[in-house]
Amino acid sequence: MNRNNTDHSLAPRYAKYNISLLIISFVLSLYSCRKETTSLPADIRLVSDSGFVSRDTALSIGETIRVGIEATANGANITFFHIGWNNGSEQTLLDSGMNQSLLVYDLSITKTASESEIWEFLVMDRDRNFSSINLTLKRTSSSHYGPILTITDLVLGAQGNPDAGSFFSIPANRRYFLDQAFQVQDSVDMIYYFDQYDATLSSPAESDAPSIFTGPTGISNWTVKNETRYDTTAIDPVSFINSMNDSLILSTYEPVNLKRKAKYLLPGMIISFMDPRGKLGLIHVREVVQGASGHVLMDIKVQN
Repeated sequence: MNRNNTDHSLAPRYAKYNISLLIISFVLSLYSCRKETTSLPADIRLVSDSGFVSRDTALSIGETIRVGIEATANGANITFFHIGWNNGSEQTLLDSGMNQSLLVYDLSITKTASESEIWEFLVMDRDRNFSSINLTLKRTSSSHYGPILTITDLVLGAQGNPDAGSFFSIPANRRYFLDQAFQVQDSVDMIYYFDQYDATLSSPAESDAPSIFTGPTGISNWTVKNETRYDTTAIDPVSFINSMNDSLILSTYEPVNLKRKAKYLLPGMIISFMDPRGKLGLIHVREVVQGASGHVLMDIKVQN
């Protein structure tokens, strides 16, 4: 009898406790739903202004286009940007973190020899919402290989070489010392120096170059910093020597592999590159004299 009295006295308390749990669970559920929907995925689009390509198109091999990407956050800032490239195998050109409400990005794309390639542009916001847009580039049936410019016996000195300049302009086919290069910044495409990565090719936009070339005319004081990108290849020197058009250049070009510098240069290496104007080319390294007072001897073949 006492046990039954105890059960009846606790029942109202348990009922109130259960009701409180239900209310708390309901409130938490509402909060959770509201939190999940605090932001919508960012709006992403391809810029359709004059000079930009914003829809799937067909291009000749080696043809260069300009693509603009704009993404606008819808509540939560954009924290990640990805550019992918797929010509049968998926590869990543760019993975970049950020924290901003607006993303604006321009990209120059040169058509490879692939029959078809898909470019994907993807953003993620702080709430992990994803948005993406694709651009498909087909190879035209009328594609043909184009002429090339050949530069032979080019000697670029390292930063301490008193006889040969370290800076080079491809269109002008001219070599410069630092003080001279400062006067023609918009013409400088390549830089050679010797540092922790041994014999190195880079360009003014590369991050380590300003610490190598310092002073009043040092690269940190430049207002125009062109960028050339490089990639090592498995091409042999004989194939380089025998190439008479840009077919070898285009078959070697892999946009996702291009880096801001070509390191540890050795004789016999063939380096693929893209210059600031989007022209593709190959470099044959013929000789490397080690050290800051040394030099590199090379030949260049680039789209004309």
